[in-house]
Amino acid sequence: MWILYEFLYLIGFLLYLPSALWRRRLPHRGWSMRLGRYPDRVAQALSFDPRFDAPSTRPLASLGIAQHSIWVHAVSVGEVLAVQPLVRALRQAMPERPPVLSTITPTGFAVASSQAGGCTPIYFPLDLRGCVERALNAIRPRLLLLVESELWPTVIRQASARGIPVAVVNGRISPRAFRRYALVKPWLRVTLGRMALLLMQSQADADRLLQLGASPSKVRVTGSLKWDASLSTRPTAEAIRETAARIGLGHREEIIVAGSTHRGEEAAVLQAFRAARAEHHAARLILAPRHLERLGEVEGLIRDAGFSSVRLSQVEPGGEWAVGLLDTMGQLPRYYGLATVALIGGSLIPHGGQNPLEAASVGKPVVFGPSMHNFESIVHQLLAHHAARQVANAGELTRLLKALLGDPVEAQAMGRRARELTERFQGATQRTLDALAPILQRQ
Repeated sequence: MWILYEFLYLIGFLLYLPSALWRRRLPHRGWSMRLGRYPDRVAQALSFDPRFDAPSTRPLASLGIAQHSIWVHAVSVGEVLAVQPLVRALRQAMPERPPVLSTITPTGFAVASSQAGGCTPIYFPLDLRGCVERALNAIRPRLLLLVESELWPTVIRQASARGIPVAVVNGRISPRAFRRYALVKPWLRVTLGRMALLLMQSQADADRLLQLGASPSKVRVTGSLKWDASLSTRPTAEAIRETAARIGLGHREEIIVAGSTHRGEEAAVLQAFRAARAEHHAARLILAPRHLERLGEVEGLIRDAGFSSVRLSQVEPGGEWAVGLLDTMGQLPRYYGLATVALIGGSLIPHGGQNPLEAASVGKPVVFGPSMHNFESIVHQLLAHHAARQVANAGELTRLLKALLGDPVEAQAMGRRARELTERFQGATQRTLDALAPILQRQ
């Protein structure tokens, strides 16, 4: 079965490779690290010893190598941001050996590098035996933490064979993922059996994992780290004022911020904005595409919709614009702080949505489309506390934007409830640390 998995994985990777190279999805050093080979500066940070570069499945203790860093793997930007409070706590607990923080995407790596707080950022190896062995020999982790749904069978198998505990933190299993996993349930049960601990965001996530064969003794509900992260990344009032002044906003504009949008969403957002602006002439739209390589494409959509636009890093003092395009990474929470209404991207198409808590934490009314299964429990809480509104399609979005812009009292009340909710649901980081403590004490 393992040979079949690696064969299918390799075929899939080879089919993906030409597209990735054409789109320049990874720099050269990224591809090298995905093969388990690290540049000198990373190797030095990991205390890499080339004597142990050869693949081995023997436990580290038998090789005479001390287990050192905790390895945290977060696939992309959202997961990197979500795990930051936990990474900082681990960093404080072990200042002599900072955690290693791995990711897969270039944007995730950039955020990990800028916000790692003394951690060592790397790219996660391909889930092939040789790549995994080289990575484990270099990192020599005392514990591997996989964030959310990153269940990589070869990594888990090889780490377990070396006596390295593997745990899932901030775990989630969406209904769609559950249906896919159910197709390989007998094999997945073996992988789950190798896990030391499975810390899930909600009871629904835990129940799905149990149905897939996880041991009840290893599954716990600790809540979503995203609630804690939403406050740790919340901008100050001064930072929001500075941002408003820099891009020429006063106090009377009504600002719609559409954050982390994907292909297929911007046209619908622009259509809704045009209808809203017909009644609210001072309204402006800030679009923040999830992937910055799409900026040129989105600018074309803005022109086709008949609006003037500007990249917000290039705004001239006193310049007039109807649509601002956020073209820098890591700044979205500041722009949510300017919003009259915050629209969450990835929700108007079948993607599963982006994190709504970045907007909720700054006290803004949150609006999203029908596809939010990536944040199932968070969405449930926001809707149950009347801190967000969900629309079924672009037509409903148009009507809702008009309604919220025309009723600032209700919009502000929604935002206030959203902020209060994010403050009430803190504590997942500490619960996660408490659950991990017995494992860490054994290392």
